[in-house]
Amino acid sequence: MHQTMIVSSSADPNNLTEDAIRVATPLDAIRRLEERQIGTVVLVGEYARNGELADFLGKFYPSIRIEREVGDVAAR
Repeated sequence: MHQTMIVSSSADPNNLTEDAIRVATPLDAIRRLEERQIGTVVLVGEYARNGELADFLGKFYPSIRIEREVGDVAAR
């Protein structure tokens, strides 16, 4: 089963489903990507505005879908 990972500095991200995991830092996200089968990473808040983080994750984890949630709009 592939999980969704939410990368958010906020304590309570919106739309957190049962199969999603939440991490608070990019380093924690990378650690989890190495340990689990993650299908999608959703960058939220300050991390969604960080294009370098999305580019890095896309380059080093090309099989994982990277989404950026900017406000109410998700960008891929």
